[in-house]
Amino acid sequence: MPVRIIVTNTHSDETIQKFRSLPDAEVIFAPKPEDIKPDDLADAEIFVGSLKPDMAAGMPKLRYVQLYSAGANNYMWLPDHIILANAYGAYGDVIAEHMLTTTLMALKRMPEYLDMQHDQDWTLLKDIGRIGNAKVLSVGMGAIGTAYLRMTNALGAECYGVRRTVHDQPEFVKTLVAQENMDDLLPEMDIVALSLPGTPEVAGMFDEKKLRMMKKTAVLLNVGRGNSIVTDDLIKVMNEGHLKAACLDVMDPEPLPKGHPLWTTPRVYITPHISGGYRAGVNYERVIDTVINNLTLYLEGKPPVHIVDRTLGY
Repeated sequence: MPVRIIVTNTHSDETIQKFRSLPDAEVIFAPKPEDIKPDDLADAEIFVGSLKPDMAAGMPKLRYVQLYSAGANNYMWLPDHIILANAYGAYGDVIAEHMLTTTLMALKRMPEYLDMQHDQDWTLLKDIGRIGNAKVLSVGMGAIGTAYLRMTNALGAECYGVRRTVHDQPEFVKTLVAQENMDDLLPEMDIVALSLPGTPEVAGMFDEKKLRMMKKTAVLLNVGRGNSIVTDDLIKVMNEGHLKAACLDVMDPEPLPKGHPLWTTPRVYITPHISGGYRAGVNYERVIDTVINNLTLYLEGKPPVHIVDRTLGY
């Protein structure tokens, strides 16, 4: 009997054909949650996309949830007998490219030059940074942080990493330390890039104390989870002239409401959680190929790639 799979979101004809080509599977496409019929939920063994608890309550046969995202912390409520896999690895390069873009933008003070263009102001700005002689720290050494350091190292940066436990140190990383030793490196860094998962242990990690440990001329990036930085503390130190720039693709709260002071905090550059590029189509094919590969493995009786560790949250 075919395995019933519910696939959410809107997809291209080519992607729909990829799903339909899965062996021994009956695929039901549901662009919106309200499109899913209760009978389809009741018989589905696999769910692809963002599953809500009220939907899962009507899925007695559910055995496997596949996410389009790399983040998985919102799904720790799933029972242990249900496999949870994310799209780990599909986002590394594309998010690292976004990080590299915002890094260079901040170092070269491009937002200020764009403002000057609007005012037709011909002024030479000083304190322009170079990535070629910078010390770069990646806090988080998964696929994203590792790809970012690989790219910055290729441009001449001296690279450092922080991870939960020290293992698998890439050859382009000069020093890799555990989280408890991060403060030894932080004051020396020119660029600090966060790609942390949304786990309780990293919530509020970058508070005022940590931010003031950083050089006044340092650039801070965040593409992981917004709550790893204490927003009010960041606003305070930026308003006081500490840090060259903060480039945020994620923030707390999110979406950032109109009128929030972070919007107008000096040298804070905000993008609306788009660095992964999935929703914009930039990284669509890579994510879909990761999902299809995982579904194929499961249908063949093999474990999907990167099953989420419920104890770690990623």
